[in-house]
Amino acid sequence: MNNEHLPEIVVEAWHPITYTNTMSQMLEKRVENLEKKVAALTGKRQAPSRKKNPSRTFGIFRNDPDFEEAARLGREYRERQTLEKEIAGS
Repeated sequence: MNNEHLPEIVVEAWHPITYTNTMSQMLEKRVENLEKKVAALTGKRQAPSRKKNPSRTFGIFRNDPDFEEAARLGREYRERQTLEKEIAGS
């Protein structure tokens, strides 16, 4: 058979995807189950909480000029706030 004389046929079918109520409920249930599994998996992998240990951070800013400047500015701000309250109250 010779295919040279046959016409070329193109067929397009547009069918919208329709979700029935049953399909929607089924998808919702599957998503709910997946969410529960993800929550269970992530809950098991939480890092153990470390107790606070002040000795680990004590003195880490010793001789740090930026920290000293921040402390000075904070002190000045608090003193100015107290002074302004005293002036406003008199």
